[in-house]
Amino acid sequence: MKVWGRRFAARGWRVVVGDANSPLQRMHLAFLFFAAWVGAFSGAFNVVLSLSPPLYGLALEGFASIVLWMWYRSRWRADAERMAWWFCLMIIFVMMPINWLFNQGMSGPTLMFFLMAAAYSLGVIPAHGWRRWLVLAGFLIMPALMILLESRHPRWVEAYPSVAQRATDLIVSYYLNVAILLIMVSGHIRRVKSEQRLSRDYAARLREQARRDSLTGLLNHAAFHATAEARLALAGDRSPGWALVIYDLDHFKQVNDKYGHPYGDKVLLHFAALLSEVAQLYDAIVGRCGGEEFCVLMPRASQALIETFDGRLRERCCSQPLAQGEIHFSGGGALAPEEGSVTLWFERADRALYAAKHAGRDRLIVSDDRLTLSR
Repeated sequence: MKVWGRRFAARGWRVVVGDANSPLQRMHLAFLFFAAWVGAFSGAFNVVLSLSPPLYGLALEGFASIVLWMWYRSRWRADAERMAWWFCLMIIFVMMPINWLFNQGMSGPTLMFFLMAAAYSLGVIPAHGWRRWLVLAGFLIMPALMILLESRHPRWVEAYPSVAQRATDLIVSYYLNVAILLIMVSGHIRRVKSEQRLSRDYAARLREQARRDSLTGLLNHAAFHATAEARLALAGDRSPGWALVIYDLDHFKQVNDKYGHPYGDKVLLHFAALLSEVAQLYDAIVGRCGGEEFCVLMPRASQALIETFDGRLRERCCSQPLAQGEIHFSGGGALAPEEGSVTLWFERADRALYAAKHAGRDRLIVSDDRLTLSR
């Protein structure tokens, strides 16, 4: 049986209720459990009211047992996909035709149950594939065949003993179908809400991915500049403002040429990780703004704080070298201007970075309006 089940799944015979935590799976489980209860109740109800022969009542009890077993397989054996498929086939080609013959045919409630079963089946069977068409054909053809059969052979269908018993059966069956409908509608509402939430989460992840550098995971050039613009607006209040530091790895082109681009990517990843670790200590924001260029936005900043940050970063790089040695880099920093744009802010930090490279690399220079050298 297990081998056959694996072949069953391997051939693609899947329904869309495989996720145990999905709203559709919960609706499937609730439907099966309630269907088992309805079958058991209907068997006893029909026998007590003499609406059908006792043998049919036993058949309904057997149906309820089978559906309860299907519920168990779906709930505890992760077999919901196959159980939903077999339940649909059993309803269309076995239970509903038998119910039609023994539960008063066109005069009874079978068409109502047919409709509810169709709504359930079309909800859990995939939209594509031959199974969908088989289920759809079954629900279109079987009721018509039963009506034609009853019209040709009316004696084959059990009749109601009295009008009062028919009214009682239809009223009870109507409320059972309303309960089934509520189960399905609530399941589909939860499914729609879940899909909407997943869509929002997916859109949020896409937006966040668009803000991130694909290699290092840091903010990319556009996202970092947008963040800098927002932070610059905060630099004019009475609290200490923000500082911008631009780092550039020294002789990175030679590293790529000598050791290869995979090693160059490893260098970038390692430096990004060390930079992020130090940035967390200062509540700073980090981005990759070019090939080997990294930027840092530091809150509550001063020239001394920038230098302390830089010193810690250099200590980390020195204590955690790569296979071809430690990472060397130059830095240029600038406090947020009291007046001016982000472009001016980046120009000051960039001039400081150029001065650090011109002065021999592997150092930091912090700029003020006059490009004062700090180290």
